[in-house]
Amino acid sequence: MSPAALTDGPTLTALEEAALGIAGSRAEVVRSAAERRAEQLLADARTEADAIVAGRRAGAARLADLQERERIAQARSEARATVLRAQSEVLDEAAAAARTAVRAVVGEPRFERLLERLAADARERLSVAGEVEIVAAPGGGLIARAGSLEIDYSVDAQVDRALMSAAGGLERLWR
Repeated sequence: MSPAALTDGPTLTALEEAALGIAGSRAEVVRSAAERRAEQLLADARTEADAIVAGRRAGAARLADLQERERIAQARSEARATVLRAQSEVLDEAAAAARTAVRAVVGEPRFERLLERLAADARERLSVAGEVEIVAAPGGGLIARAGSLEIDYSVDAQVDRALMSAAGGLERLWR
């Protein structure tokens, strides 16, 4: 074919139209694929966003539940502490009242007879450890010592022992 024939109008135009048609078809395929890809990306993004929101909501619900449990535990702890303080105050008042009652009889003949019996008991129990020394306890009562052994018959010790032995009865007050 001659070079003039290549530049001939109708043949070149037909080639251009064919090339444009092919390019247009390819562009449509690319555009269509890009559109589908964009739609898929948007759908994936929406799905991921929904999952994130659902996860955050579930996390917020769990956090709220944990916070509520913590508040309940704290309230129970505070209530228990209040009860224990009240019980301690009752025991302290009972001990103070008992000490006052016992000190009211210190110096009376019946208290002196009790001290004589306690001193005799201490001498008998401690004699195996050597010579027994008996001294007056501050606040009333006596303390007996022999060697490394000691028996505390002071008013405070006796009241403490009495309260300890009565602890079961006092605990029934809390039920």
